[in-house]
Amino acid sequence: MKINFDAPAIIRASFLTGLILACAKSEADEPSLCQPHEEVYFSCAIGGKIMSVCASGNISPDSGYVQYRFGRNEKIELEFTSKPYPPRKSFSISDISEGNLRFTHLKFSSGSYHYVVYQGSPSGIYVKKKEKVISNRVCDPGTDQPISPRAFRGIKTVAPIDGIDN
Repeated sequence: MKINFDAPAIIRASFLTGLILACAKSEADEPSLCQPHEEVYFSCAIGGKIMSVCASGNISPDSGYVQYRFGRNEKIELEFTSKPYPPRKSFSISDISEGNLRFTHLKFSSGSYHYVVYQGSPSGIYVKKKEKVISNRVCDPGTDQPISPRAFRGIKTVAPIDGIDN
């Protein structure tokens, strides 16, 4: 009995298996404060802490919820919204393209503070109070990931302010 091996097929299958395992491992290694049942809209490490935007059941601005979390796995320092509400009244998202500049801004406000999670090069978060930037924290190099395109489906899209979104 002679067994024929299809070497190219075996090589392709091995390559695809390795690629799938590498992708699964890299997602598991991403820093995130999202729960296993939540979708990660954005997450990155910032100076020993983690910033995450998490969602569940968010197929429109009026369904599911979106929450921003900042801190460590063992201690969340800030969570907005405090309860899981649909994002229409709490979050907005803008795609900013001006010349060579390309960013996505995911925005929310809590009291007199206005937060802007920005994804581009670099990515991070800035906080404004009375129109003045009081904090700008940049993601640690290599830890940020693009804002999920699904966020545009579930969060109210708004035009950038002044074209650049100052």
